[in-house]
Amino acid sequence: MRISSQFLFLLALIAPNLAFSSDAAPDITFALNSFLQNHSQTLAERGFRSEYTVGNIDPRFNSKPCTSDIKFTFNKAPISQNNVTIKAACKAKKAWKLYISVEFNIFGPVIVAKRPIPRGQLLNKEMLDKQEQLINRSHHVSYSSKKNILGMIAKRSIRAGSIIQANFIAAPKLVKRGDSVMIVASNDAISVKMKGTALMDGSLGQQISVKNDKSKRIIKATVSKNGLVNILL
Repeated sequence: MRISSQFLFLLALIAPNLAFSSDAAPDITFALNSFLQNHSQTLAERGFRSEYTVGNIDPRFNSKPCTSDIKFTFNKAPISQNNVTIKAACKAKKAWKLYISVEFNIFGPVIVAKRPIPRGQLLNKEMLDKQEQLINRSHHVSYSSKKNILGMIAKRSIRAGSIIQANFIAAPKLVKRGDSVMIVASNDAISVKMKGTALMDGSLGQQISVKNDKSKRIIKATVSKNGLVNILL
């Protein structure tokens, strides 16, 4: 039988005196529920809503009360995945440990495509929306703020309602291979400008190879804006 968070919470309200009793058969269930409720509260304080369902607990442990506090630990933080395992450990004289599977779903605000976005399209506010979604099932990075996405380019076609993931978008290329660029070489005291040719594509903040048109030397420079790259002297 699987135990939902709602059932455990109601049961705790009906029989509060059993919650942490060391000689009551179901104390592990109540202690586990308290641990999960506390974690849910911590997530709520960060702006996330959560729901969880506890897997089957070995019935043999219902007859193994713990005379000390039961310690619970996640094998992985639920924010990273929704199917987790919790280790319950009793450190009393008659020590024992138990592994319990839990489905812990976390919901939070994420940016989604308001309408279909074609590949190569520059993203703007009208294309994006914010919705509450399950955020810990996918291993891909999503976004909670539009400002982190605006001005990016869609690397692939994105369907309406899809969560905008990091691997769906890329920074636009400010410099393309073969472009004429201005190279600015500077330090705290001086700044020197020279013309060059980009030997590779580059986006904002990316380091690319550039040829100095006068000296023919190939250098590494950082893209700072359209047609402009910087090097530190």
